[in-house]
Amino acid sequence: MLQRTAAITAALVITLVSASGCASGPGGTTSSATTAAVPQMDAQVGSSLDDALRTVQASPGVASATNRIELHQRYTAADGTDVTPPGLDAWNNRDAGPTAPPPIGAVSPDDPVLPPVPTPSARPAPPAGATETHSFTSAFVVTMDPDASPSEAAAVPVAMAKRIAWTGVTLTLQVPAGPGHVLSTVTYSGTFDQQIPDDTALGVASGLARLAATAGVTGLEASIPRTMRVDYGSLTIEVSPADDATLARVRHVIDGTAFAGTTLHGSFGNGAKP
Repeated sequence: MLQRTAAITAALVITLVSASGCASGPGGTTSSATTAAVPQMDAQVGSSLDDALRTVQASPGVASATNRIELHQRYTAADGTDVTPPGLDAWNNRDAGPTAPPPIGAVSPDDPVLPPVPTPSARPAPPAGATETHSFTSAFVVTMDPDASPSEAAAVPVAMAKRIAWTGVTLTLQVPAGPGHVLSTVTYSGTFDQQIPDDTALGVASGLARLAATAGVTGLEASIPRTMRVDYGSLTIEVSPADDATLARVRHVIDGTAFAGTTLHGSFGNGAKP
């Protein structure tokens, strides 16, 4: 994991010119407050992400696919204090592309408890003498055709994992509502530094398809953690009506899927937990 983290950091190439005119290379550096450059994606990493996106876009059953890449800079003072200027990431990524949906369980951007960081009118200047580190995140959002098969949905994360190798990549995969089933969403978070087994991806897609077609289910979201342990992820199911028969039917379906041992979150209208 340390090697993987190092690879992510090195993937961003940035040249900083200090007040004395010396150039600093990628990775942690000491920078001037006024001359730090916007980080740039390494060409090889960017090419791998583009290849994954093109492959997904051309895959059977895929209606649309986008990827938003964000480059992150952090500045640390000599005493270890984070001195990153507020709004720096917002400025660096103001033209990053389509906005990815928030991860499952995230606070809504409209929630006043956690207001979004506005994009400054000018790039914030980092403090002089601070140590700089950089990283990136990549958020794929893929929407399948409403009648896409579980095998077609499962092929998306498998294909991505064959082309990229970074924990900073997430995938939000949606199958829209169609005849006989509701919308389902699954998020793979930090899983793309490993091969994703066909059987695991198919188990996830098939389980979601079964649950989405279960009578009484009105909403369905799942998350798969970086360990690829489905039972360590989460499953959120909205059900109506919230009577005993409906709950029993949903539990029975869950027990026959890859989500049988997964942490279950309920939203049953009356606040009852499964």
